[in-house]
Amino acid sequence: MTRRQGLWRIGAVVAGVAIALGAFAACGGDDGDDEAGRTGGESAEVTLRLGYVTTEQHPYGQAVDFFVQQVADKTGGRVQVEPIPNYQGGDVPLLEDVRSGAVDMATVSTAIWDTQGETAFDALQAPFLITNYDLEREVLESDIGDEMLEAVGDIDLVGLAIHEGGLRQPLGADKPLTTPDDFSGLKIRSVQSNVLETGLMALGADPTPIPLPDVYNALRDGTVDGMEANLGLIQGQQYYEVAEFVTGNVVLWPFPTALVMNQDAFDQLSDEDQKAITEAGDEVDNFVFSEIFGQPSGLAATLCDEGLKFAEASDADRTALEASGQTAIDELSKNDETGDFIERIQAIKEDQGLKSTPSPDVPASCQA
Repeated sequence: MTRRQGLWRIGAVVAGVAIALGAFAACGGDDGDDEAGRTGGESAEVTLRLGYVTTEQHPYGQAVDFFVQQVADKTGGRVQVEPIPNYQGGDVPLLEDVRSGAVDMATVSTAIWDTQGETAFDALQAPFLITNYDLEREVLESDIGDEMLEAVGDIDLVGLAIHEGGLRQPLGADKPLTTPDDFSGLKIRSVQSNVLETGLMALGADPTPIPLPDVYNALRDGTVDGMEANLGLIQGQQYYEVAEFVTGNVVLWPFPTALVMNQDAFDQLSDEDQKAITEAGDEVDNFVFSEIFGQPSGLAATLCDEGLKFAEASDADRTALEASGQTAIDELSKNDETGDFIERIQAIKEDQGLKSTPSPDVPASCQA
């Protein structure tokens, strides 16, 4: 385990935020970029800038760092990938910037691609469909993952990898969210995403898009009553200070991101370097599931110490939540491509007999 991975798992990511912000400011202040941000480093022939919205310590950042090293190794240092963490504006502007060539590469939450008219990833976040990492890995390593990545070519991008950021669970500011009645009428923060809004509305909630930097205050001030989040996000953004309950045994959906490259920037590379970058992307998925989510995590214990309470939904309540989510699956399946992906994911799920990720083991004092 690397030091950075260890920091994520024990929940000490907050200390890295200022560092990551400083790194972003330094990258943003570089005036030496050419048309698409490619500059010649001291040893590199080509430098490619890669944006993502989280800190370096987040699983997205860890995956990017791995990819950066793989590209350097496979090209003998000819190609350097320069990460830009904490990308200003969020995922939607980032996707627009990589499409325009303002940045060469990006890893962008799959939830927001439908804002650009690309729905190929929507099935990944259909409610209660993918609820554990083993199933998600099976899906992404099947033809489904390949077909989703190929679809980004429709908007002049090259798909390199889909990699996970952490399974999302209900986080309630003032009460546990364990039943459909608990969600009814609540304002639940969402990213700007049609697929997540569809899922939250199926649960009876009022989806409220709020940029990530504003979420802490929104929870504190009562602008929203909760959100969908993973434990790492709760810890890294200190949401345990403004939200009291996470539902430990309910997984709504995963939160993957798609690593892509601007087509023109890709075309400017030699065949050898194109091959190296593609191969580096192929290795990201295995790294994420083996080295990040395949290792023991201390986040639940850390959050327990910080005062977060872990609620449990009964079997009947989970069944009721999944029944509510079926409304969203029916709606999403009206898109033929999404419906086909959902059916194929369900077939893998049934074939493997894969169940939801179990609730984390926490002391009785942390149980709601």
